[in-house]
Amino acid sequence: MDKSILKNITSLFLVQGVGYILPLVTLPYLVRVLGPTSYGNLGFSLALIQYFILLTQYGFEFSATKEIAVHKDNKDKVSEIFWSVIYCKISLLILSAILLLIATQFVPLLKQHDDIVFASFVSVIGMAFLPSWLFQGKEKMGRMAIYNILARFLTVPATFLLVHTPQDAWVAALITSSGIVLATLFSLIIVYLERWVDFRKPNIEQINEALKGGWHIFLSNIAGNLYINSIPVFLGFMTKPETVGQYVAADKIRQAIQGLMGPVTQVFYPRISALMSTNKSNAIRLIKGLFGIQCAVALFISLLMFIFAENIILMLYSKEYTEAIILLQLISPLVFIISISNVLGVQGMLTMGMKKAFSAIVWFGAVINTIIIFPLIYYYQAEGAAISVLITEVLIMLIIFYKVRKIWSEL
Repeated sequence: MDKSILKNITSLFLVQGVGYILPLVTLPYLVRVLGPTSYGNLGFSLALIQYFILLTQYGFEFSATKEIAVHKDNKDKVSEIFWSVIYCKISLLILSAILLLIATQFVPLLKQHDDIVFASFVSVIGMAFLPSWLFQGKEKMGRMAIYNILARFLTVPATFLLVHTPQDAWVAALITSSGIVLATLFSLIIVYLERWVDFRKPNIEQINEALKGGWHIFLSNIAGNLYINSIPVFLGFMTKPETVGQYVAADKIRQAIQGLMGPVTQVFYPRISALMSTNKSNAIRLIKGLFGIQCAVALFISLLMFIFAENIILMLYSKEYTEAIILLQLISPLVFIISISNVLGVQGMLTMGMKKAFSAIVWFGAVINTIIIFPLIYYYQAEGAAISVLITEVLIMLIIFYKVRKIWSEL
C-alpha cells in the first residue's frame, strides 16, 4: 500500500471515526439525562432529517468523487464539477426546506416535536456544503481531517453544559448540527486557501450532467435509506417513543463501528475508479485484496458485538436500556454483511459503470423490506424491525456477491 493511500485512509478514518465515535462520549450522558422517551423523540427527528440529507447529498459522494479523481490535475475541469455540484445542492437544499415546512404543518407527530426537527435540520445545511467528495477525489484528506476533528470536539463540552433535562432534546439536536456546520466552514476555507477551484457559473447542461451522473446512486441511497435509516421513523409512527429510544441506542453502537469500516472503502474508491479505466485486471486484483482483509476484520467485530452485547449496553447506558441488548445482538451481523455489500457493490460494481444494476439490487431489497417490516414491527416491535433489516441485508449481499462473481468470471 503506497503512502498516499495510507495517509488518506488515516485521514478519512479520523474524520469519520470522530464523527461516529465522538458521539459515544456524550451518548451515555444523553440517554440518562433525556430518558428513553425524549431520547426516542431525538432519535426519531434525527432519522427523519436523514431523508433531507439524502436528498441534498444526492449521489455526489460517489459520482462527483469519481469525476474529480479522473480530472484532479485539471483545475478548469475540477472547478466546473465543483460549481455544478454546489448549484445542484443549493437547489436541493431549498426544496428540502420547503418540504420540511409543509410536513411539520400537516403531520401531527412532526408538529408536536417541531423544535427538535428544526434544530436537527441545521445539519442538512452543513452536510449539503461539506466538500468531502472534492477532498476524496483529489486524495487530500489530511488537513480536512484535522479541522473536522476540531469542530466535532467543540460540541462535546456544549452537550454537558447545555443539556440537563428531557426538555433539552432540541438543544442536543442543535449542538450536533452545529458541529457539522462548523466542520463544513473549516473545509470550505481550506478549498479557498488552496485555490483548488476558480469560480465558474455552470450552465444548464453542466448541471444536468451532474444530476444525471449521480441519479442511479441517489436511487440506491433512497432504497438503502428505506431499510436502514428509516427504521426509527417507522417505529416512531407505529410504537412508543421508548421503543424508538431502545432501538436507536443499540443502532448507534452498530453505526459507530460500521462507520469505522467506511474510510477504507471510500479512500480506495477514487483510486480504483481511475485504475479501472487504465488497467482493469489490476483494479480487480486490488478489489479482491480489499475484500478479503475488510471482511475478515468485519466478521471478527460482529462476533465481538454479539458476544459482549450485554456488557456494552450496560457499560454505555443503564438498566433502563436492557431491551437494547437483544437488539444489538440481532443487528451485530450487519457489520460483516454490509462490509461485503459495500466492497463488492461500491468498488466492484460502481467503478465498472454498473450503476443501474447496483441500484436495481438495492431497490429489490427495499421492496422486500417494505413488505416484511410493518407486520414484523406490529408483532415484534423493535425486534421485528431489527429482523427485517437483517433479512434484507443478507438478500442484498447474496445478490451482489453472485452478480460480481459472475462478471469477474467472464472477464
